[in-house]
Amino acid sequence: MHSNNSVKKLNRHQICTCRDEDCLHKASGQSDMGNTTDNTTSNTAKKKRENKVRKMLENPDIKRWFDNIARGSPITAESRTRRLVSFCEVRNMTPMELAQLGMKDLRAVTDLLHDHITWMEQKQYAPQYIEATMTALKSWLRHFDVQLVRRLKITNAESTPTLENERVPNGTEMAELLDRAPPREGAVISLMAKSGVRPEVLGNHNGTDGLMIKDLPDLEIVNGVARFRQSPAKVIVRRTLSKARHQYFTFLTDGGAKRVLTYLNDRAARGETLTAESAVIAPNRDYKYGRQGRDGNKFLLTVRISNIVRETFRPRFTWRPYVLRAYFDTQLLVAESRGKIAHDFRVFFMGHKGSIEAKYTTNKGILSEDLVKEMQEAFKRSEELLDLESLGKNQMQKQKEDLQSVIANATPEVLQEMIKILTSAIKSGNNS
Repeated sequence: MHSNNSVKKLNRHQICTCRDEDCLHKASGQSDMGNTTDNTTSNTAKKKRENKVRKMLENPDIKRWFDNIARGSPITAESRTRRLVSFCEVRNMTPMELAQLGMKDLRAVTDLLHDHITWMEQKQYAPQYIEATMTALKSWLRHFDVQLVRRLKITNAESTPTLENERVPNGTEMAELLDRAPPREGAVISLMAKSGVRPEVLGNHNGTDGLMIKDLPDLEIVNGVARFRQSPAKVIVRRTLSKARHQYFTFLTDGGAKRVLTYLNDRAARGETLTAESAVIAPNRDYKYGRQGRDGNKFLLTVRISNIVRETFRPRFTWRPYVLRAYFDTQLLVAESRGKIAHDFRVFFMGHKGSIEAKYTTNKGILSEDLVKEMQEAFKRSEELLDLESLGKNQMQKQKEDLQSVIANATPEVLQEMIKILTSAIKSGNNS
């Protein structure tokens, strides 16, 4: 039963109508895909929210809860803290008041969360965002041994309104993206789309770790110039960079390798000394990109990796950065359907756990040379589906080489006939 004090406490929690800039995905379509919110306003709100999070973490109980989550995933800890801040702003209460209400009256706090779901649905927040908010709040309450019994349902919890019409790029679109992308952006897009790595592999959440040159064992620096010894090139994702916390490897297509080399050699030409410990994707020291610019971190933050991809997409394309990894998975799925690659290989290259991963982990990261070679060959057979943007160029180049070969081996009589045909074609074109 509600106590009178609990009812009074609930009644004074007036809903604040301030905008939650962290909620990008709304059913109305105002999302990361085509969001027209003013960037200056959004950045200001984001900075205010970050300041509130930092101030909140000064509380020992909140810091203890945050640290416990961060041991599993720092990104999850930050995300849940932001959602807790957002909830408390809307409900005009502090996290400790929420915890105290839960310890005092379980039904009252359950009703509060129930009402918040109703409010968020009326505001057309995306179901998955609502679910993530509830997960954060339940996690905070569990920190005080408050376990909700009632099942709180969310309408269409599995739906993703803003992603329903999202598709992977085709060859023409991928060519356009890469043709107008600067060297660093081209390298990031290539690594995500042509080897399937996640953004956090290139740079973790706080810029303290990321993909290094030593993680590309086929890459060598000779006289200050980077080059790959073989293609497709191997990419090792260390355990500390893997979302599933296991080491695995994938490969990078020939087209992707060329983009990475262009970027690395551009850095070398600007005076940077590339070593085995150098970041594959490094902060641009000519500009200040958030914390990594001020602190001099060796790697970009995950959020910055995602932002530079998003900025390259806009305004032409409204995709999320993660669509590049979806592209990699989709193209390998097509390759699998055509018998070019085994299902277990595709699962392994995506960094998911499967039979190959189990064998790789059990053997301390060592697979037989024959198996690794077969995986590389299977990847090579699938390359043309991943390097769609260069397919047309390769065909034109082949036609040009075939024509040159015909001309070089033609007899005088055949050459005369070819000249007549060309002359006739030119005259017809001029007359028209």
